[in-house]
Amino acid sequence: MGQVLVLFFVFCFLLLGLIGAILPIIPGPIMSYLAILLIHFFTELEFSFWQLFSYTVFAVLVFLSDYLLQFLGVKKLGGQKYALYGTAAGILTGLFFPPLGLFLGAFLGAFLGALMDNKKKIQATRIAFGALLGFIFGTVLKLVYAVYIVFIILEKIDLCIMFNYSCP
Repeated sequence: MGQVLVLFFVFCFLLLGLIGAILPIIPGPIMSYLAILLIHFFTELEFSFWQLFSYTVFAVLVFLSDYLLQFLGVKKLGGQKYALYGTAAGILTGLFFPPLGLFLGAFLGAFLGALMDNKKKIQATRIAFGALLGFIFGTVLKLVYAVYIVFIILEKIDLCIMFNYSCP
């Protein structure tokens, strides 16, 4: 019964990881990583030290890069202080209007911020597209990581069944 409960929580964390890949308010990579830790510490299935270490590093990098990519997109295309603030505000505001708000929030926030930075409309539009591209790349990166972790765990469970381990 305990193993079934652990697997239930593992799959909940995997689902949260997938949802968090799209919704910035849920730390998707961290949720996916927690599923690995649950499998490792609370079942007979184990990951090596180097596997755990690499999954930790990747989870942190993917988590941080999601936010950094948006700001880099803005900065790279000429955004300044208010464009960066606008991007952050747009992301937060967009959370309340999913799914379209998730994409438009960063775009509109960066656009309005760039206008406040005394940029012309054409340049402000380019800066806003930088924020949008950063959001899209960050989302794709998180989604790839979450799907990868799902496959790793499913493979680990499948190998357990193939080799007749005492599976959860």
